[in-house]
Amino acid sequence: MAQPAPSYRFASPPLRRRVVGGLICLACGLLASPAAAVIINGSAAGNTAAPTDPGLATRWGQVGNFSDFLGTPVASQFFVTAKHLGNLTGQSITFPDATSYTTTAAFFDPASDLAIYQISGTFPGDKIVPMYAGSFTANQAMTIFGRGRLRTDTEVIGQRFPNGTEAKGWTWGGFTGNRSWGTNTLDSLTSLPGAGTQLVWDFDVGGGVNEGVLATNDSGGPVFLQEGGVWKLGGINYAVGPKDVRETQSGPTLEAAVYDYGGLYLDVGGSWTLQSAAGGDKPAVSYSSSVPANATWVQSVIAVPEPGTLVLVGCGCLGGLALLRRRMA
Repeated sequence: MAQPAPSYRFASPPLRRRVVGGLICLACGLLASPAAAVIINGSAAGNTAAPTDPGLATRWGQVGNFSDFLGTPVASQFFVTAKHLGNLTGQSITFPDATSYTTTAAFFDPASDLAIYQISGTFPGDKIVPMYAGSFTANQAMTIFGRGRLRTDTEVIGQRFPNGTEAKGWTWGGFTGNRSWGTNTLDSLTSLPGAGTQLVWDFDVGGGVNEGVLATNDSGGPVFLQEGGVWKLGGINYAVGPKDVRETQSGPTLEAAVYDYGGLYLDVGGSWTLQSAAGGDKPAVSYSSSVPANATWVQSVIAVPEPGTLVLVGCGCLGGLALLRRRMA
């Protein structure tokens, strides 16, 4: 897989940070302009109806809308989402069947970007999603749910190697709040200090019509992988990048879903720098926090019968993090 360029964003809403040299600066908060769902290759409208796969259709009904994001129940009183959304205690999680539950407590993992919320009352058993406990393998199939911004049909045009121009992706559209889904395959794992183990997956133009990439407001959405023929919760959406590009050095900055940033300009150290178009496509990369890597912490929370002492971690900026890429065997 091509190495991702700098300029990463949380797959949710806005604090912008600059990349300095080889350091990756992850901004806390939600990318500006709130909108609707996992961007896919095949359609600007996205997949906004439940998947046709029976197991995934069941998961569609088990995932709830939480603020402008998503939450996934993992126990009778608890659901999991992303930590960098901030403390949303008191807001409700609402499901496609219109049932709704108010949150009463929040638990934040100090070693990852996972957050668990406790509800008043209890989820029925048919709303609880099993967690993935297997090992990860390269090219493993995944299905991703989100509520992020869709793409438009407006193409982003960049330089082609060795000459000319070609399409590189599409600009982002607005926020609708609808949920949608896409598919992808696992490329590798990486470890980000403060964010824990991340599933890494890129946006290949040849990946099929449902090939997905994250956008603003997809944070907190679930990633499902099969274990024993059952779709289980394996990740929670975290970040995506690059998403800010220019077609020319002095042109307007575009928010875009790019399947090849080679031949486009990226903000590197405060200077808009042309990325080489040679050497094959350089796709945007999405990141999702690993659930099994943090299973011990998850189990320690969902085993707690009452709120007790909560660790309320602020949504502070994670600045200057070196990307520690480790490929799977």
